Amino acid sequence: MIFKQSTLGEILDSEREMVLRGERYGHYHNNALGFINPLSSGMIKSVDADRFVFAIFLSQIRKHLTLSLFSALRLHKVQTMMNMRQALEAGACAGYAIANTDPADFADVRDDGTLDPSKKLTRKRYDWLDQNFPDGSASIKRMKATINELGTHANIVTAQQTFKHDLEAGIFNTTFFDYEDEMSVKTDLWQIANVTLGLMDLFYGVNQTLGVIKLQDGWSDKFQALVKENERLKVEMLAHERLKKFSTQ
Repeated sequence: MIFKQSTLGEILDSEREMVLRGERYGHYHNNALGFINPLSSGMIKSVDADRFVFAIFLSQIRKHLTLSLFSALRLHKVQTMMNMRQALEAGACAGYAIANTDPADFADVRDDGTLDPSKKLTRKRYDWLDQNFPDGSASIKRMKATINELGTHANIVTAQQTFKHDLEAGIFNTTFFDYEDEMSVKTDLWQIANVTLGLMDLFYGVNQTLGVIKLQDGWSDKFQALVKENERLKVEMLAHERLKKFSTQ
């Protein structure tokens, strides 16, 4: 599929078309969207007023997961990964905030009155998650590590996604959009769904004994259906010739 990108207007028109034609990636697109939509509107009925810090981070998670989906469909892999990392880091904060309501756990106040979201407080939150929800904490760290490996720093692997050359002809081409690789985009969409799944599962676990977040009626059945489809897509994805070597990892 060819998307025009010679002018700013063409880029804007192409990006809109890419998002609106997201179903070209089939069940992978639908599963990612199916997870993000409930997190935005179909999962949570209400949040107790004293858990407003959780709601702050939930808003950030929703934004960056949606941007990650848009980025994948618009053929911007690095942007997809960076938005997923933002969502995971906000997710760790949100999980902590369900049980810990003191805003001072999220930022120190400098002498000039500005806020410092210090590394010391970040470590405190991750230590708490490690101790109280080790599976959820390990999942966030594992997904962040996978993203960091290639997605958040400039490297020759990702740089090649917008570059092609013909040595015999002595020419090269650079593009705004990544060269479309259907399997690569599908794996990104699956990963977006999987990140969302992990965060939703963490929030459910932290909230289970507290009850400070009220969930929509019937949400559990819908969630399990999405999880089942995500697992099916994982099996299908790992059966692909390019990914078979990862099927035992």
